[in-house]
Amino acid sequence: MSLSNPKIDVEYPDVTTKILTFGSCHNNKLLKPGQPIIWDAISALKPDAFLWTGDTIYSSIKSGISSPALLQEQYAQMTNNKTIGYSTFLSKGEVDGYLKGGVHGTWDDHDYGANDSGMQMPKRKERQNLLLDFWGVDEKDERRERNGIYSSVTFGTAPQKVKVVFMDTRSARSRHCIPSVGALPIPMASAFACVTRWITAGLNLQKFIPRCKNGKILDDAQWTWLEEQMLGTDAQVNVLVSSIQVLSSNPMMETWGQFPSERDRLLSILNNVEEGKSVVVLSGDVHHAEILDSSTGVSRSTGRTIEVTSSGLTHSCKDPFYGFLCESILKRWSEHRYKKGIESNYYTGTNFGSIEIDWADQSDERGNEMKISVHDNLGNPVITTGSLPFWSYESHFSKWQIQRVLGPVDGHMIPMAIRIGFALFLLVVSKVLRKFLFQKAFKKITESNKEKKD
Repeated sequence: MSLSNPKIDVEYPDVTTKILTFGSCHNNKLLKPGQPIIWDAISALKPDAFLWTGDTIYSSIKSGISSPALLQEQYAQMTNNKTIGYSTFLSKGEVDGYLKGGVHGTWDDHDYGANDSGMQMPKRKERQNLLLDFWGVDEKDERRERNGIYSSVTFGTAPQKVKVVFMDTRSARSRHCIPSVGALPIPMASAFACVTRWITAGLNLQKFIPRCKNGKILDDAQWTWLEEQMLGTDAQVNVLVSSIQVLSSNPMMETWGQFPSERDRLLSILNNVEEGKSVVVLSGDVHHAEILDSSTGVSRSTGRTIEVTSSGLTHSCKDPFYGFLCESILKRWSEHRYKKGIESNYYTGTNFGSIEIDWADQSDERGNEMKISVHDNLGNPVITTGSLPFWSYESHFSKWQIQRVLGPVDGHMIPMAIRIGFALFLLVVSKVLRKFLFQKAFKKITESNKEKKD
């Protein structure tokens, strides 16, 4: 294998892609009677392929580590329960002639087995095989031998070729700096995990604690594979799928930004993709949708990476009892968002995403355009990049600029922590002084009274 000829896991040379759909976070238990079936809206677009960006299913238990058997039950529900809509989506695609590029994806924490989980997960290989079985991957396929569920797929041939690269951000990921309590059987465990991530980023603990500074998301084997896939690409459109967000500045979420050195390495790879090859990032996980732009915080920007997050297919961040905080949090951390020409740059309803590619005449490749949108559960577009030429999706940052792409770890709590620490110091000093002065005054009064008696 080499940079000039990386091995592709699945190839569809006869499928010239015009529309791809994608989505994440599908919880069978949260489907409501009478609610529009989102798979009908996805079917209406007649996509060439569907891309899972994580959380294909959720376990039937709310906390702890789900056994492979419990996960298998949910995969069977997706496959056999027609009221969910997924099996109908697949069969209709076969009958009507779309989905010729199949269904592909990666996992996130819930189809992996536990909220916020990483490399410590037991029985990883068994879990990996369950998901590959769900996607119909052959038993002898090389993907079953990897330490993780990462893979690559291509559609069409040059100069109208699309490549999708799926990363696995769970199998080799280190613990968070403050280990997450998200999977523990305690009330509001997910909310507490958000707070600990906020504290970690706000105090910039990654800078001061070696274990946090050296935390990993991908192992060496996956890094090598990813570099080969991205730097050796011959596709005009390159879609990188990460289950967790890459460009978010929100410190409460699980993102690449919580592992700053890993994110810099990833952005460096994207930045070095051959000129003339467009790159877009897709993500899920967060139970809302948004469009992110790497250039928003970089002065004298020389290109950008656009990321589109679509989450979730069955539920949103507004659904829990503390969901009223969702929009406030999204408005508080908004600097990373793509803002050009759109009134709203996030969406909190159930949703899925689409990539529409308009291939120009082959004699004029600069006329190629791509539009990435997020749709509500009826299929209506709610946020979009608009149609942009391929070169709009290229990044050519310097190393200095890459390090200034907005992220969650910014130490914004440090000034407050210093003020609080100083205030506590003054309070302690004040108490000590008062005690000392009181004791001194009491001693003086006692001695004075004793002299009077004498």
